[in-house]
Amino acid sequence: MSRTPPSLHLPASSRVLVICHKQLGDMTLLEPALAKISAAAGRPVELLTRSGHAPLLGLMANVKMTDRAWLRAFDAIFCYDDLDKSAVHAMLAFAPRKDLLLRSPLEITKWNRRAFSEIRAPGIADSYLARYNWDYTVVEAREPWRPPVLARPTDAWRPVDFQADDFALLNSTAGWKSKRWKSSAWVEVAQAMIDAGVPRIVVTSGGQDWQRAHSERIAAALGDRAIYLGGQTRLEEFLWLVSRARMVIGVDGAASHLAAAFGVRNLTLFFRTNPHNWHFPTEDSVALLAAATDESDEANPEYDFVAEDVAASAMALLRR
Repeated sequence: MSRTPPSLHLPASSRVLVICHKQLGDMTLLEPALAKISAAAGRPVELLTRSGHAPLLGLMANVKMTDRAWLRAFDAIFCYDDLDKSAVHAMLAFAPRKDLLLRSPLEITKWNRRAFSEIRAPGIADSYLARYNWDYTVVEAREPWRPPVLARPTDAWRPVDFQADDFALLNSTAGWKSKRWKSSAWVEVAQAMIDAGVPRIVVTSGGQDWQRAHSERIAAALGDRAIYLGGQTRLEEFLWLVSRARMVIGVDGAASHLAAAFGVRNLTLFFRTNPHNWHFPTEDSVALLAAATDESDEANPEYDFVAEDVAASAMALLRR
């Protein structure tokens, strides 16, 4: 099942459906593969995904969102998740070839086997996910590999009453609590950025109670130099903020992927996830990997950063 079949030749102006119901960061990292398919097909691809992702897709060239695949005919279907609902959508659409790409053969389900004629799951190992998706999307490559790229959002997406023009964005949480860093340490890093001349720190987070509480503690400690927007932004507003920030800093998550795709400087802290999978290093995109603490052991590993080291990395990036 993990073999790589010959590259699929797509006739001019082919109709291609892509299915992926993953989270915001994963969708950002899918952009190079979508561009590869679109270039091979000679027309925009149709993407079936979560309805809330519509603003993100609007920033991708040659991608249009669809909410219906059933009983429609396509020249090819590509899927990038193992969800049963995605397999059902593929089963109920017509195409001479239906491809599924997964990160591990352990993800393959019985529904996947029923729905897809080609299944590839060679294993991601230490590959960057965006490159892995691109490499194993077996259509003709009309252009060389490149990392994800997003268009700059319109100013109509600027949050209402948001006045700051020069700011850094701190997104202190992601979907997993295990990625969370101490709020007091974030305050130390943010204060160093303020002392270095960043006039405002915009503090954002997800909308879960623990995420908002964590980010609110950071904003409260920074006083009037912070603009607290934890859990308060629509996706359009969050995309605008990330694209306009002087720098984005936070834990491994969507904010860092978005910043890199916008060409915004970013510093990302990795705790338990593999930075090789989730980070593409450049001069403007820097990852730091947590070290095991003195209290850590094999049964209960604990990881942390030294706030002074994180602040120093932030300062170096700001001075670029």
